Amino acid sequence: MVKALQEVSGIGPWTAACAAADFTGDYSVYPHGDLAVRTWARKAAPTALLPDDPREFETAWGRWAPDRPQLHALTTHTLAWGIHARQPPVSGRP
Repeated sequence: MVKALQEVSGIGPWTAACAAADFTGDYSVYPHGDLAVRTWARKAAPTALLPDDPREFETAWGRWAPDRPQLHALTTHTLAWGIHARQPPVSGRP
């Protein structure tokens, strides 16, 4: 589906992957170096040493979830749960 969507003029790889993930519910095809994944992963695991570079992050993400079902689960969990993660309080403020 991602490849077919990219054949439409004006649809690039990021948009095609996001649309395919949303339509099929298969987040193993989501662009894993995307800012949303990186942001929510940092909020969900604030002490984890996560790469800043999108490509390095995507490579690490793939190592943590080496097969398609794991990649789907890690990505959907991070996107769905990460938005609800609370940041630790800043010293001196509640």
